[in-house]
Amino acid sequence: MMIATLLMLAQATSLPPETWKERNHPDMPSLPACALGAGVPVIERMADLPPTVAAELVRFFAPDIISEADGPFNSTDVIGGNVPTRRFIRAYHVGSDWIVWYELGGGRVAGPRTIALHDRNARKTMMVAPGTTFAGDLCAASKAIVSGVRTAAP
Repeated sequence: MMIATLLMLAQATSLPPETWKERNHPDMPSLPACALGAGVPVIERMADLPPTVAAELVRFFAPDIISEADGPFNSTDVIGGNVPTRRFIRAYHVGSDWIVWYELGGGRVAGPRTIALHDRNARKTMMVAPGTTFAGDLCAASKAIVSGVRTAAP
């Protein structure tokens, strides 16, 4: 068992750059658009988010970082350098809320997720809304968030 583990580690550390790129820059998921209401803007790149929304995402996920859409992303549970384990997919602006879709890496727990940010004080200071992290069908989750559904606290 130990020899097999050592061999796997030796292979992983000597992977050619093409393999590293494939593992740490997988294709973006192909997810259909979600109809959250007339005139709801869809943001396809994190760089296009308002600065307060982008800053809250960075603060919330710290010390880890979230990669830009189609940016480097470690989708596996294998540590392969300094690559983000989260990647932006898209965001929807519904009223005073921003619903952000992102990917989470990490083997069995990997997959697309939602999180909502809310302007709680009308001064354009965004905060992550508790209970808005959902996995699975992101459109259904987004519609649930808009309807006020929240997950229970652990």
